[in-house]
Amino acid sequence: MAKDNDITFKYEELNGKFNFRVAALIENKDKVLLQKSAKDDYYCLIGGRVAFCENTKIALIREIEEETGVKLNENDMKLFKVVENFFEYSGKKFHELLYVYKVHNKVLNKMDNFKTLDKDDCYNKWYLKKELKNVDVRPNEFKEWICSKKTIEHIIIDEL
Repeated sequence: MAKDNDITFKYEELNGKFNFRVAALIENKDKVLLQKSAKDDYYCLIGGRVAFCENTKIALIREIEEETGVKLNENDMKLFKVVENFFEYSGKKFHELLYVYKVHNKVLNKMDNFKTLDKDDCYNKWYLKKELKNVDVRPNEFKEWICSKKTIEHIIIDEL
């Protein structure tokens, strides 16, 4: 659910929406943690919208804590992908800027098949990476991402 300070804009005349989001690629050896909403037929990465005047690392720390109860620190994450995502959902066009971080956290790695804390209709499940070919995951490119060894530099400038 959108909060008042989330960076999201509706474009009614274009039947569209812009979102600024963060997501976590959470791996544990040969497994990856995915989230599914009861209303959707697919899985996605855990994450959410960035709030106004919030950097992407702080946003992901907040989202992971809201959804799992686990408090990350910045050392648990490394920027992995910056994605300009254009897609359609429920008849609306979306333009999304998505920052994906690889997250390593021992507490999250011990959690198994658990409900999302801030959403009544979502749950989280570990999948073997080799099983992903049979799982609908969005964005679709995710299956390729988990095999990538590429890294990306990320600079945060906070002059406020």
